[in-house]
Amino acid sequence: MSGTASTSAAKGRIGGLDAARALAVIGMLMVHVGPRGRDTLGETFYNLPHGRASILFGFLAGVSMALLSEGAGKRGLARARLGWMAVVFLPLGLVLQRLDHGIAVILHHYAAFYLLGILMLTAPRRYLPAIAALLSIAGPLIYFLLNAQWPDRVDRDTVAAGDNLVEIAGGLLVTGPYPLVTWSAALVWGLWVGRLDLRAPSTQLRLALSGAGIAFAAAVLAIVCTPLLEQAETPADWRWLFDGGPHSQMPLWLIGAIGSAVAVTGVMLIAVRRFPQWFSPLVALGQLALSFYVAHLFLLHMLAGVLRRESVAEAVMSVVAISGAAMVFAVLWRRYFQRGPLEALLVWPFQPVLTPSPPRIRPDP
Repeated sequence: MSGTASTSAAKGRIGGLDAARALAVIGMLMVHVGPRGRDTLGETFYNLPHGRASILFGFLAGVSMALLSEGAGKRGLARARLGWMAVVFLPLGLVLQRLDHGIAVILHHYAAFYLLGILMLTAPRRYLPAIAALLSIAGPLIYFLLNAQWPDRVDRDTVAAGDNLVEIAGGLLVTGPYPLVTWSAALVWGLWVGRLDLRAPSTQLRLALSGAGIAFAAAVLAIVCTPLLEQAETPADWRWLFDGGPHSQMPLWLIGAIGSAVAVTGVMLIAVRRFPQWFSPLVALGQLALSFYVAHLFLLHMLAGVLRRESVAEAVMSVVAISGAAMVFAVLWRRYFQRGPLEALLVWPFQPVLTPSPPRIRPDP
């Protein structure tokens, strides 16, 4: 592996974060190609990424924002880069939503995430946990109140290219599947975590243990509160506040999913630090996460009948085949190129002012 760039990312890059990002896109792939039921133990385990993988993706976006702004005098450049990313992701996501894949695309929602990130970069680190905790409760409560008042409008419908600006803004902020009003909590928690010393083993262990504890506690509480949901009748019923189901936008789901994101991040940081060679294909895939995400949308657009499966066993085969092929492609791509096909677009305007990456590493003769 001495000639593989994916085993040693650009200076300062943390491989464990790339591995966690790869798990996020693989988790979303699982949700998109497999059964959604939970009637059997196999289906229950298979669907663990449902409502968690996308939150992990958003959480890691917050971590990346913090890393972009590391160092004196870098916040101005970080804001400019986040602004450019928003400009790229908004039309990209809206156009991709027009494909016939049956997926609620998350990319145009990232435009709202990045604009929030621009504002949050000015917040002192010591205030971020309090802000994130407040958003974790206040965001779902605001969503609940809006849904109770206008249930026909807060319908989680996706927005796409061709919709008017009011519909697009409303979808990104409140009514869509990944509304900023609730997802901002994951982003700000990620921004705080990204300002920790993520290379320290003690930090990695604390993230893994604390995240797992939070996720477990939220899951148990959601199970305990299940009888309350069975009595809820209208969208305005307060019992819905205890809904822990995937993408319910309610506190138990949001907090539990963020806890899972923190735990996965901590575990991947530990795993890649201890076994870098074993996890190098996963790291390489994480470095091409955007390209992989877009590619899987096109695959589902063209081959949905082939890739989607009703049984867990067949769905696992689809996921393994697609993910395995993607990892092979990512490893080969990283042998010759510094960034993925779409990832290069995100840094293109800033290439002259960015710290030069290591030279391309070609295979040994």
